[in-house]
Amino acid sequence: MKRLSITLITLLLVAVNIISAQETSPVTLNAQQVAKLDLSGKWVGKRKQYSEDKKSFIEIFQYEFDLKQEGNIITGTSTIINSHGEYADMKLEGMIVGNKFHFAEKEVKSAVRPDGKIWCFKSGELNLTKSGDNLKLTGPTPSYMEMYNLPCSGGETDLVKVDNSNNLSAFISVSEVSSGAPATMDLNVFPNPFAEKATIGYNLVKDAKVKVEIYDISGKLVTRLFEGNEKAGNYSLSYTAKKSEIGSGILIVKLTVNDEIFSRQLVQMM
Repeated sequence: MKRLSITLITLLLVAVNIISAQETSPVTLNAQQVAKLDLSGKWVGKRKQYSEDKKSFIEIFQYEFDLKQEGNIITGTSTIINSHGEYADMKLEGMIVGNKFHFAEKEVKSAVRPDGKIWCFKSGELNLTKSGDNLKLTGPTPSYMEMYNLPCSGGETDLVKVDNSNNLSAFISVSEVSSGAPATMDLNVFPNPFAEKATIGYNLVKDAKVKVEIYDISGKLVTRLFEGNEKAGNYSLSYTAKKSEIGSGILIVKLTVNDEIFSRQLVQMM
């Protein structure tokens, strides 16, 4: 109950901040803008859980991050609370890749579990958006069982940074950066999740210098699949995981095309 009361107070403070900033349409930040930000601190909001067919939401949880950023590496904890006050505190880790925050929950620190249910580990590649003086993390958050990384139903996450004072100067410079929508890329990974082998596909609209790398969720480089110059066209690369390298877990495909960075999460099942 104490945990729930503290969380509700925090949410009220965030609501006041949002109202004071007036309603502004969120703008997705590009990689250059994200590089100026510090994600350290408390984030609060909600996570909506999908139904099994992913056509609707069956439950809404309170969801929080407490993050520490060092360079592009993120560590911290997450807390998820249901309407009955049952909760889980989990360790998480991740990294900033281009304009996205990739994260994965790794270990349950403490929890009160609903009867007959488990707390699935959540992961995701979240977008950073700016609305007034507020900084948000939003996007799909797939979830996986604690063992073998078998998929749970997944959901959508929407979080707001509680104290964004450490980013106000960066927000001023953000307005000075050429703002335009972040670059897009048709980057695909299949199958996902995978057991041993996955295919990574991408399309170049013009000749470019290309680098394709695989990272684990802690930011460690697992392998470099390709680096060199390529002509415009469709490309595919195969990645075969070695159990000695990572076992099961969340991987990040990082594609660098000239100066633009694109990424996708890749989930390996044991």
